Amino acid sequence: MINEPVNVLGNDFQQAWLNVVRLLMTNHWELNNVIVHVKDVNAMDLEFHDAMESFANSQELLGPKHVAYTIFPHRLCRGRDAAALFTDYNKRRGLYERVKTSWGTYFRRMTNYKGKDGTVNQLGNIIAAIRDRKRIYKTAYTVVIQHPGGETVRPLGGPCLNYLAIQAEPAQEGQSLTLGLLAVYRNHDFLERAYGNYWGLCNLIRFLAREVEGSPGPLTCVSSHAYVSGNKTALKAFVEGL
Repeated sequence: MINEPVNVLGNDFQQAWLNVVRLLMTNHWELNNVIVHVKDVNAMDLEFHDAMESFANSQELLGPKHVAYTIFPHRLCRGRDAAALFTDYNKRRGLYERVKTSWGTYFRRMTNYKGKDGTVNQLGNIIAAIRDRKRIYKTAYTVVIQHPGGETVRPLGGPCLNYLAIQAEPAQEGQSLTLGLLAVYRNHDFLERAYGNYWGLCNLIRFLAREVEGSPGPLTCVSSHAYVSGNKTALKAFVEGL
């Protein structure tokens, strides 16, 4: 049975992830239509993060940094503006070549999307549009991840993040431009992926806000299907021990 939408709030992405996992624990480890709202994308509890990394290592899972880097390479961003980041990431033997999966990475699709009309830097276009246009639109800025065709009907082996919408709130008196982010996932693994996904998305919106001289707003993430398929006993013990 497909359940009604479930709303989950968290001041930070770590609390949001924890709240969803607790819900999954009481719903046979599977829910549809999970809508998560993270209020403060700058907040991060380092002790919690260290515990997550230790848990991932103990269970031989992908670490949070590895997952987050598929969305935004935050360490590569240090000391680089957007143009330099895009070049260094996508160049031959750049970071993309070291972290790509069978279909690529999310950040590659955001900055080097190969469509029918050629290669498009979607993030670069959005940054330029917000910087250069006289008028800032609230809902004009979107990023497509999947390629139409096979990827839209493939159960496994393709991108699970489908779509991003950058939400802009024009500057008001005494306040700067604010950017929020809406992300839509078709399939969302809360054992190995979701924590790193949330972390990467928070880093992405902070980067975009910096590039347009604005402030980062909230993150909203819709998981069409949220689940945990393995390591359930270990994950339950970890969460209950926090």
